[in-house]
Parts: sequence; C-alpha cells; structure tokens
Amino acid sequence: MSNTDKELVWHNDGHQIELRINRSELEIIEVSCQAEDSESICMVDGQCIVKFFINRFGMECNIGICSPSQYLEICWGIFGNFNDLEACQLWFVPINDEAFYAWMTSRLS
Repeated sequence: MSNTDKELVWHNDGHQIELRINRSELEIIEVSCQAEDSESICMVDGQCIVKFFINRFGMECNIGICSPSQYLEICWGIFGNFNDLEACQLWFVPINDEAFYAWMTSRLS
C-alpha cells in the first residue's frame, strides 16, 4: 500500500495470535509472523509491524468477532504511512469472523 492509498488493503499472510483465557480476560501470549525475510510486506526496519501493534495495543486493534480459541489466524491491514508507525493504524480481524470471511471470499470470486 502506498502512502497515498485511501483503501485499507487486507493481508492474509499467516499471522497468528496465541491466546489464553484467564478468568474474564483474554490474554495475548504470542503473535507469530511467517515472514522469512525483510521483503515481506509486514516487515519495516527489521520488525514485524503486526507484532508491533498487537504487542503495543493488544485486542484494541481487533475489529472482528469470533469464538475464542487458543490460536487465532488473522488478516491485517494498515492505514497510513508504513514508515511512520506513530502516524498510522493497524487493524486485524480473525479469519473465522463470519461477516469478514463472507466478504473476503466474495472478493475472490
């Protein structure tokens, strides 16, 4: 996504969140990234921006709804300048969110 794009582009590239339910809290244990090199779209200055945002803001970046499970595959999108993380926003949505899944598969057909 270039710095001038206005549409949020969703990436389904293997990011996953490991969760634990602790009483009434949903805790993020780990965010895994499948990027193997610095050429991956999620890598900026040697760090995964998906991990950066989720570790910093937690579930506040989530815009989806699904049943909790230990591992949650996600799609993510970022709005703003990738090179200025303080001036952009990353959102993620669980792949198994029913509304998002229906929208995503309709765009592929």
